Amino acid sequence: MALLRSIFWFALFAASTFCFVVLFEHGVSNFGGNAQKELESVKKMVGLGDKKAAAPAPAK
Repeated sequence: MALLRSIFWFALFAASTFCFVVLFEHGVSNFGGNAQKELESVKKMVGLGDKKAAAPAPAK
């Protein structure tokens, strides 16, 4: 049960931090669109972004 509680608090902390970053970086207008932009940025930073764009060009 303690593990479940710890996972819950970590997820809550991560979500709150993400919301704070979106609000701090982009402001309160268009929160949903800005959150999507920030999520794409986080995906690229972690390495989960667009795999097609990251693939090297084939050699000739």
